[in-house]
Amino acid sequence: MFEADSPVGKAVLDRDLRYVFINRTLAAFNGCSVKEHLGRTVEEILPGAYPTLAPLLRSVLDEGAQQAQFRVSVEMPNAPGELSEWDASYLPIRLEDGSVGGVYVQAVNLTAKLRAEQALANSEKQLRRVLDSLFAFVGVLSPDGTLIEANRAPLEAAGLDAQDVLGRLFWDTFWWNFSAETQDWLRQACARAAQGDIVREDVTVRMLGDSRMTLDFMLVPMRDDNGQITRLIASAIDISDRLAAQRRTEAALRERTVLLQEVHHRVKNNLQIIASLLNLQARNAGPGAQQALQDSQSRVMAMALTHQLLYERNDFSMLELGPYLRRLVASLRDAHGELLRRVTLKVEAPDSGLNIDLNLAVPVALVVNELLTNALKHGFGADLHGEVVVRAERVGPRIAVTVADTGTGLPAGFDVHSTKTLGLCLVTLLTEQLRAEIQWPVVGQAGTAFTLHLPPETKSS
Repeated sequence: MFEADSPVGKAVLDRDLRYVFINRTLAAFNGCSVKEHLGRTVEEILPGAYPTLAPLLRSVLDEGAQQAQFRVSVEMPNAPGELSEWDASYLPIRLEDGSVGGVYVQAVNLTAKLRAEQALANSEKQLRRVLDSLFAFVGVLSPDGTLIEANRAPLEAAGLDAQDVLGRLFWDTFWWNFSAETQDWLRQACARAAQGDIVREDVTVRMLGDSRMTLDFMLVPMRDDNGQITRLIASAIDISDRLAAQRRTEAALRERTVLLQEVHHRVKNNLQIIASLLNLQARNAGPGAQQALQDSQSRVMAMALTHQLLYERNDFSMLELGPYLRRLVASLRDAHGELLRRVTLKVEAPDSGLNIDLNLAVPVALVVNELLTNALKHGFGADLHGEVVVRAERVGPRIAVTVADTGTGLPAGFDVHSTKTLGLCLVTLLTEQLRAEIQWPVVGQAGTAFTLHLPPETKSS
């Protein structure tokens, strides 16, 4: 019995309190080997503890009393200056004549266990302080949904004490039981988490004064070393203020959008009025002035069309080139109806994917309008048939807009850089304003093709 390994220390003392037998466990507790104990007294082995142990041992020897399972704190040789906690029993060993011949000792050193328990308690207190310092709401549930722990934040927010909610099914607690629908959702969420799912949702709960709070709520399964789900961890943060701010931002954005719509609508209307006034004035003007007024009307309508498309699309930062070019060509058909019986107008551009910044939209519109107008006015004689194509495409990092016709072309000797015609002067000035490049047609050949290369920073989708 004394030679077997055991977590319990065991020894036999004679009437002089000398060690007759002792196992390795108790010997190690006392800080000496088994051999060093035999024949020596308790006082010799445990001088610091003996004053405490002696009365108990003497009562066993002198009175035959049992000192069973008592708790004692004594100083051990291997830990001077520190008290070790013991759970011990001193029992009389009786001889055949009934007298007490010695003491049987059985002892368990509780120091390590108590230190571990104290460390665990301190750790739990530290964890509790950490949890209670969080503004987030944290709860611990058993896999069946019973609330085991809750930190201070959700309790204070709802005006609750821990005993009001702990030990209850989570969905039956104050935060959730105001709505059968909400309870049912949480019940299903707990069931999913107990199967290993992570659940996250924005939910509304009840708080102090029957108020409502919107939470970013999460439920996460916690597993042990064997992978078994032992707890469900609920956490949440209050997002009511964030949602309110988001709603205010969305309302302000809607208001801004409506305002910009109104601005572009009014600008478009004012430009159309100006175009109408120019048209009225052109009716009573001479041929030269009439042509100049009609050209001005065309430019104003090109700008008005830009604002109309921005208004219709509700996008006040970008202009889609394809739809714009189609609308521009359609408006020119109305102005050149007689000519377009002989000349075909075509647009080759995608419906989406070629966006240009709003700051470039009006200058690009005016350049295209000038080039189209010039092609229709000067590219075809009285009987010449042909085609005018407006093409928009991406070429590397740039967007290229081409206006090409199959007309007579620029006459020999024509210098595009020294021309004084208003239309081409405008094209040159607007190209510089855009920081773009323009590829001019070859002089003296049939047909013309102007290509405007927009700067690389032009945005596209």
